[in-house]
Amino acid sequence: MRRLLPLAALFALAACSTGHTALPLPLPPPPSSAATSASAGTPALDDYNDDGTPDPLCSTQDFGGGLVLKIPCSIGTAHEPEEGTTLVKDSLYRLPGVDIDLTGISAEMIFARAADTDERVFVLIFNSDNLFATGHAELNAPDQMDRAVAVLNAKLPGGAVQVRGHTDATGNAAGNQTLSVQRATTVQHYLTAHGLKATGVDAIGFGRTRPLVEETNPDGSANLKGRAFNRRVEIAVRLPRA
Repeated sequence: MRRLLPLAALFALAACSTGHTALPLPLPPPPSSAATSASAGTPALDDYNDDGTPDPLCSTQDFGGGLVLKIPCSIGTAHEPEEGTTLVKDSLYRLPGVDIDLTGISAEMIFARAADTDERVFVLIFNSDNLFATGHAELNAPDQMDRAVAVLNAKLPGGAVQVRGHTDATGNAAGNQTLSVQRATTVQHYLTAHGLKATGVDAIGFGRTRPLVEETNPDGSANLKGRAFNRRVEIAVRLPRA
């Protein structure tokens, strides 16, 4: 089950806000703790449960690389992972999505608000197995990136973009870190070379440090679906306030 925010309604709400200029890359630095309470009086901006009323925000969470997002008070689990896998605690994947047509793109879209400015942040999550051969960083699915560029240019142009590489927890940690950086950089170069409309495109790798789902079953055996789910590249787009 995926909980989706209608794109038109989302931008209508944003149009009522005070204007801000786009912040430069990279995304702003994280707070001192991974999750903190949101300040008193944080405005309710988005209708996450589709009841016609914007929902309050209760906390912030640092997802690494300066991606610090506001978390709704009653979010539940808006995105469910693949059958047979379990989200890690406070997984990015639990956040709601937005109703953008991703036909022909093997990816999911996450939506949230930036912790420091309430700017809209959209995270497009690709499974690396659909983009790269095992252990390699040469893009073997340019059609996926071409479609992504078309969608981002049509729906989310002019944002600050951060490409985020991730691996599973198998193998050498240093090697995983290197591979995640290489894959993020490959996607970064492809986006900039193929006309992505952005104020800038940054790249960062996290190796095995930011899983979305558990890679071990309750009995201690390996969860192969979980490993595959965590091998991914994310494209985070932070839009200026309208």
